[in-house]
Amino acid sequence: MTQYKVRRAIQLVSFIGWIMLLFFIIQGVLPVTHAFCPYASVCFGTMAAHGIVVYPITSIIGLLIAITTMFIGRKFCGYICFLGTLQEYIYRLRKGKSRFIHTIPDRLHRILSVVKYLVLTGTIIAAWFSVQFIYMKFCPVVSLGHPQRITIGGAILLAVIGVGGFFIERFWCRYLCPYGALMNLFQYLGRLLKIKRITIFRNVQNSIQCPNCPNYCPMHIDLGTREYITDPNCIHCMNCVRQCTKDSTRKSTCIYRDNG
Repeated sequence: MTQYKVRRAIQLVSFIGWIMLLFFIIQGVLPVTHAFCPYASVCFGTMAAHGIVVYPITSIIGLLIAITTMFIGRKFCGYICFLGTLQEYIYRLRKGKSRFIHTIPDRLHRILSVVKYLVLTGTIIAAWFSVQFIYMKFCPVVSLGHPQRITIGGAILLAVIGVGGFFIERFWCRYLCPYGALMNLFQYLGRLLKIKRITIFRNVQNSIQCPNCPNYCPMHIDLGTREYITDPNCIHCMNCVRQCTKDSTRKSTCIYRDNG
């Protein structure tokens, strides 16, 4: 079984698990979504500085997931995350080859990519002053887990994520997800500490430099002529491997190695 198929299998199992979890939360069998969302490490973990501890286990797990990105990258996003997988399924509703060509201008992409860091910063500040409920009024995880109490802002954001995800693959993941921003910051920290991180290695000498790889990248990463795909936004989806048009290159170009 290829790495791509392994990933798809893990995705499906995780997605079914999240659906069941949301069902039990909606039915009131399980507590609020915060008790299971890794972003609680920011929404509530920041409050620990004031001696207020809420959802400690979830916060610790969320922080550990973010820390692991220094070593293995954002595999959580590509394999486990419910919203990430949901975004992929929404995007597959599009028909034709156009859904595989990411035509959003690079300049606009770079500008929008900053938004998730602003959301992360705003959440940290809100949590520090114990007013994180402001973010929760918009949080898509809260909206999905508690549809009976969804706010107008939450409904609007879900609509934006749904429509945006239909036209731009992983729209939420690329531009809005604050947890993705947190994981990216940990990867930058790992780079400063010279920690070797598992990345996708490309044998550039064998590559024919066709545009196939970047066209299929759901995170709009410019693969260029780099040997190691060190962009922190890489979710290890293996699309670049699967869509390589050169068999010999596919086998020797895109494989996992550390970036040291």
